[in-house]
Amino acid sequence: MRAWLQVAFGGPEVRRLTELPDPQPGPGEVVVDVLACGLNRLDILQRKAPVIPVFALPHIAGMDIVGTVAEIGEGVDAGLLGRHVALDPVVVCQTCDMCVAGKTYYCRGLRTAGSTRHGGFAEKVLMPAVNAIPIDPSTLSLAEYASIPVASVTAWHGLVGVARLQPGETVVVPAAGSGVGSAGIQVAKNAGCTVITTVGSAAKVDRAYQTGADVVIDRSATDWVQAARAATGGKGVDVVFDHVGGPFLQEAIDALRIEGRVVMSGTTASDHSTIRSTSLFHWGKNILAHGGYSPAEMREVIGEYERGALKPVIDSVHSFDELDQAEARLESGEFSGKVVVCRQ
Repeated sequence: MRAWLQVAFGGPEVRRLTELPDPQPGPGEVVVDVLACGLNRLDILQRKAPVIPVFALPHIAGMDIVGTVAEIGEGVDAGLLGRHVALDPVVVCQTCDMCVAGKTYYCRGLRTAGSTRHGGFAEKVLMPAVNAIPIDPSTLSLAEYASIPVASVTAWHGLVGVARLQPGETVVVPAAGSGVGSAGIQVAKNAGCTVITTVGSAAKVDRAYQTGADVVIDRSATDWVQAARAATGGKGVDVVFDHVGGPFLQEAIDALRIEGRVVMSGTTASDHSTIRSTSLFHWGKNILAHGGYSPAEMREVIGEYERGALKPVIDSVHSFDELDQAEARLESGEFSGKVVVCRQ
């Protein structure tokens, strides 16, 4: 099989198309012919430098994988053969104390396709059969399915599972042009909330409104915290979904109403944040940690897209051989929605 194999850290030159042996399924495993794979910010971060302690080279990136089951291992239902599937990228041991307790997202041996095990920027990928979720390509295109997994389930878990949004609340979902942002706007709207979002330029404002936001703030032209507070009559918002990290966390706290809550869900800007303690405890504000999503949530989110409650937002689709161009699009910051590579 051909795969985009990363052998060092740096620019696009550290990753090149390489011929590798086809993976072979063991008991409980499947080999999937990859047809589409969505890009994530982590693909770029880990190409440049190690981000996660257990990351190792050589590496194949790509977390949002869609394809057909080509081979199955012992004990796998033969009905999966030839099926179109989306892959939950999170692989767990299923035997540690956390897995036995049903908290698989805290598994001691958790690994993620495209992050800490080989992912979908290859013609084939090896995964546990339990991670394969059958899909209907007559309902959504393969590129649309590949735009869903990591970003959308992150938004769903953070807003529905952790923040526990209530109808009538006002929510800030930043970065409307990102995969998490575009999904989060829709999740919050479906929960009956008023949604405020941010964009990085005037060119992205209309797309953010089309995604469903009620208020769009161009952070390149105005202070988003002041604008968000103004939109609530100075009271502040109920929830901020912080999938940005770094200095954004303090800004999120400042945008909250008394006893409001921030969900910490990502570190695309930085994994180090400095906050003013008094801005929290004086006003009873709360910081909630995102944690991991469950396999059931992944299936639930895919179902939401299949029934039309959520709509895929895709910026661009590139061929498998154009991964460098696709990644350059993501790195440019000019995208709005998910960037996807396809082999069909």
